[in-house]
Amino acid sequence: MKPVLRLDFCSHEAARLACRRWHYSKKIPVGKLGKVGAWEGGRFIGAIIFGDGLLGPKRVVYGGVDKFKVAEIVRIALRDHKHEVSRMIAIAIMLLRKRCPGIELIVAFADQGENHHGGIYQASNFIYTGMSEPGRMFKHKFTGRILHNRAVSANGRRSHFGKVRKVPRHDECEIVGRTRKHRYLLPLTSKMRMFVEKLRKPYPKRATSETSDTPGVHPGKGRAARTVALQFPN
Repeated sequence: MKPVLRLDFCSHEAARLACRRWHYSKKIPVGKLGKVGAWEGGRFIGAIIFGDGLLGPKRVVYGGVDKFKVAEIVRIALRDHKHEVSRMIAIAIMLLRKRCPGIELIVAFADQGENHHGGIYQASNFIYTGMSEPGRMFKHKFTGRILHNRAVSANGRRSHFGKVRKVPRHDECEIVGRTRKHRYLLPLTSKMRMFVEKLRKPYPKRATSETSDTPGVHPGKGRAARTVALQFPN
């Protein structure tokens, strides 16, 4: 018999612990986050984390969607568990919609560079819409850490949500390649479904070397000032 499954919003500390222990990136994203913890039989097994969509400077994305109505699954960080991940995703989205009723579309990416094809999103009835544009990856010369494009800059500073933070400089890193990710969309309203269905493509097949299927961080290219549909507590 499976243990009792419970999901609820969790603390930043719990979500960060889950990312460090059970996600390949070993870190939690920055910015406003919706952090949903998961428990089986009272044991904490990880977190599903939503971000408010680092989808670039344009207000409209995917050819007609207001990006402020979009939430992105930026982490699924789970230890060994008994219940299906698709069920956990469904419950987490239900909790998110109660807290953020303006959300009409969930986006998720499966990192091809980590041999992920998006099986958990296929099982959750997401609509596959193809590959993302390739993004540059950097390797820090001193620590060996692999960094995404938005985690480095020419002068060692990055502005995020109006706050300037220190990041590695380009000359402290070397480019190690470009990655593309499988993009999945889950419409939450009938009107949004009609729009997203036009973008549907056949599901990609599972990679033979795949051992897990959790999304990485998905940086974008900045953002405009906004009236936020997502109101995540920190």
